[in-house]
Amino acid sequence: MKNLIKADIYRVLKSRLSLIALILALAFPVLIVFLYVGITMISGVMQDYPGGTLFSANTIIGSAFSMTNNIGMVIPAFAGILACLDYTNGTLRNKVIAGNRRAHIYFSHLIVSVLFSVIIITVYAAVTTGLSLIFFPFEWNNSTSLGLEIFYFVMNGIMTFTFAASFSTMLAMITRSIAPTIVFTIVFSIALPTITSIVSMVDYESFKYAAYFIPTFGSNFFNLNGTDIFTLFNQTTDASRGLIFAESMLSFLFFSAVNTLIGLSVFRKRDLT
Repeated sequence: MKNLIKADIYRVLKSRLSLIALILALAFPVLIVFLYVGITMISGVMQDYPGGTLFSANTIIGSAFSMTNNIGMVIPAFAGILACLDYTNGTLRNKVIAGNRRAHIYFSHLIVSVLFSVIIITVYAAVTTGLSLIFFPFEWNNSTSLGLEIFYFVMNGIMTFTFAASFSTMLAMITRSIAPTIVFTIVFSIALPTITSIVSMVDYESFKYAAYFIPTFGSNFFNLNGTDIFTLFNQTTDASRGLIFAESMLSFLFFSAVNTLIGLSVFRKRDLT
């Protein structure tokens, strides 16, 4: 399996898609931050917003790991495309003929998809954070631990895209086609955060522990942003942030495992001829 992983990593590194993804991860933060800077300069003053300013570093950084932002929808789709390329160029069939177990082939694709997704989103988040801190103020309530909140924020973001990679890999290995993989991955990237946002806007106290288990729901709590609408909801819950974080991590792990089991089950039975 090590040889499979090495071969897949090498293939991804050589791919122009990886270069395009990296360029986008570097370019989007520049465009976004300077767009906010331009709007601020045109308006001549920072616009007031409950709890701070509309264009604070918190606001921009807090959306870095969102699946609905610019790069957030691109990364899972690219991960799925990279997996599909093994079908289109006949490499996957050759791997099977060479005697590699299908489980090893699947997990190799999954591991590489996760690595690709995490690296690209980390680059995007790092550049976004650096530029945001240069041009905008970072506001923080000293009643909570900034270090712990950063840990929650980063881990939740990484697991979000690990989960998304498991979903896009499942689609790629089942559909064997780039077009449906792109379409369904983008639809999924929009639909799931939308559902979690809708749930957040209703009185979910009666089923809050179930709500915390929804993938991406934790992003409503761990976004380093004390000025958004979800703060109002967060203040009403009596659950500790540690518990919410633990449920969020378990949710990502559980549903990633479900995606993997479904994808692997179908792939094992798939005719590759």
